[in-house]
Amino acid sequence: MKSLVVGYARLGCLLLAAPVWVAGLALADEAVSLFNQANKFYEAGDYQQAVAAYEKIIAAGKSNWQVYYNLGNAYYKQKNYGKAILNYERAQRLNRDNEDIDFNLDLANLTVTDRITAMPRSLAVIWLDKAIHFFTFEMAAALMAIFWVLSFAGAIIWMLARREFWQSWGRRLVWVAGAVWLIFALVFSILAYERATVHEAIVLAPRVVVRSSPAGDATEMFILHEGVKVRLQESSGAWQRIKLADGKVGWLEANTIEKI
Repeated sequence: MKSLVVGYARLGCLLLAAPVWVAGLALADEAVSLFNQANKFYEAGDYQQAVAAYEKIIAAGKSNWQVYYNLGNAYYKQKNYGKAILNYERAQRLNRDNEDIDFNLDLANLTVTDRITAMPRSLAVIWLDKAIHFFTFEMAAALMAIFWVLSFAGAIIWMLARREFWQSWGRRLVWVAGAVWLIFALVFSILAYERATVHEAIVLAPRVVVRSSPAGDATEMFILHEGVKVRLQESSGAWQRIKLADGKVGWLEANTIEKI
């Protein structure tokens, strides 16, 4: 088992050896120049300068998944695993189908001290969750619009066509496109609800004490370490209530985590 982990890590190091270069990066000219400069810093082994350049792009509001992915790589090279995981998670949310992001995120998560087992779910719930999250929020919105237009077009054909053949096809298009629209409307609603209510963060401090209430002298519940993902629930002053995948809840200082 140990040799398998070593081999996995070596393969990950090869993957991390070079940043993503994007010919048609959808950024402003200045951001593209800064992005290319950051990549050069990375290849030269100057990871601190690379991080500063990538962070400058993000601060200017010109980021995309490539920027977050490369920033995660630069932090990983500096052994700043919490920040690496944070930026891989951000990249993954913008590009769910990228195998390099998934691989490097898994690799970085191997460095996390805490092993938190998610609460068990039925197979049906797991499949449904995967089906819903196969689509991004933007994809669901676009597909809703497409099938609404198709349904509307079918209604026009149905009402205006003079031949029974086209009326029949128009009626079928209305029902089929309308049914598919309803499915994507449901997916869109679920993703919109999650976007509005479900917020997650990564622990960035090396060691964090989670307490029973938002106070420094409250009962110590458990300890978390750098890199752990937590779900945000509510805040109180400088404290944040969090929930773990295994169902544990508690309060920690808000400055020890950063929202994904």
